[in-house]
Order: sequence, then C-alpha cells, then structure tokens
Amino acid sequence: MLHSPIRRGRPKGTGIDDSDRIARLDELLRVHPELRPTTAIRLMGYSNPSAIRRLRDKYKVFALKTRIEFSKDLRGTAPVSSGHASEQTAQAMQPSR
Repeated sequence: MLHSPIRRGRPKGTGIDDSDRIARLDELLRVHPELRPTTAIRLMGYSNPSAIRRLRDKYKVFALKTRIEFSKDLRGTAPVSSGHASEQTAQAMQPSR
C-alpha cells in the first residue's frame, strides 16, 4: 500500500482569493510607480503583517507571470526578415560590379 509522505510545518496556501486585491495593487503601482509593493498595500488599508506578506508574495508571482506573458507577446509580434542576417551582410560587403 502506498502512503503519502508526512508533511511537516504550515500548509501551503490559504485558499483566500486575492485576485481583486492584487488587481487593485497592480493598478495603484501603475499609477504611482515610485511606491514599493509593501507601501502600496499599506495605503490600501492593510496593517496586519501576515496579510501584507501574503499580498506582497502573491503580487510578486503575479508580476513575474505578467512580465513573462508580455515578453512572449513581444516575441510573437516581432517582424521576421526573409533572409539570414549573415547572408545580407555578406552581400552588402561585396563590391558592386
């Protein structure tokens, strides 16, 4: 019989849906880019250190995912040339006849 390993410590995740709070935090940081995430969370009215830490950590993951998706979008829309750059450079370097 298979047994799952015994997990120790605090369980991962709280199950609290913070998507609306993270969206508000993201908007606040876009409007005021000089703020740090923790300061912005405090401005939103949170003073409990556990809530601040939870929101800050979730925002970090959200921002990283957003950056990755944005870079994928940029790579997908970049223009593609028809020839290789080395071929074009070699042709440009040859003297014209």
